[in-house]
Amino acid sequence: MKRVLIVEDDPTWILLLEQYAGRLGWESVVAHSPQLAMDALDEQLVDVIVLDMLLAVETGMALLNELRGYDDLAAIPVVVFTSMSDLTLEVLSSYGVRAVLEKATATPEDVVQALREVTNG
Repeated sequence: MKRVLIVEDDPTWILLLEQYAGRLGWESVVAHSPQLAMDALDEQLVDVIVLDMLLAVETGMALLNELRGYDDLAAIPVVVFTSMSDLTLEVLSSYGVRAVLEKATATPEDVVQALREVTNG
């Protein structure tokens, strides 16, 4: 079974993202901050990370920068799911980001498709 790490601090978005992962039969792990995400990754590896860029404590960039420091973690594909409309895959791809979805316009199908594509299945 595949596992997704959801790095999000909004309970509504967490619930929705867990449901989207559930459509694929995947297990979800939730972290509310970059530090909690790193703690979760110390305990178990995941197949993909879904990352909100605007978190209460730190931005998602803190996690992206941290992941780059570890070969095994840098290889985990990241899907950015954000309300920041100026972020593009071109800007973030060097950080391991494989897809960028805007919260305001992404459909559930868009999220499920991005998860499938970045994990090859």
